[in-house]
Amino acid sequence: MKRGFTLIELIIVIIVIGILATIAVPQYLKAVERAKGGKARQALSLIAQAEKMYRADDANGAYIICATKADVQTNLGTWIELKEVEADLDWDYDVAAPGGDPPTFTAQATRVATAVNAGETITVDQDGVWAGTFVP
Repeated sequence: MKRGFTLIELIIVIIVIGILATIAVPQYLKAVERAKGGKARQALSLIAQAEKMYRADDANGAYIICATKADVQTNLGTWIELKEVEADLDWDYDVAAPGGDPPTFTAQATRVATAVNAGETITVDQDGVWAGTFVP
């Protein structure tokens, strides 16, 4: 009596593993992208809270403009801990505060150029309205 597997049995096992990998890898990558989107939404929520705290303390009742992640950390980091925002390698963050009466702001996360969904955005404004083009 022979022991071991035949060549056909080994080929069938390899094919089954290949089929499972073909199904699992794209689902895993989608889950990773959804998680990165959740990370950006959390960071934007913190930035929005910091903007509201800044406005409450500002003599003019205005929001602050932040053009880069470093600006966000420097200008709003005294209100809420934002070190994760500056260290984030997946997203760039900025805040536009065009003024107006009443003052407004829009915080935006933009996917970095080296990412799968490069250039896509997630935004939140002073009223908590979420928008953007990011779809994982």
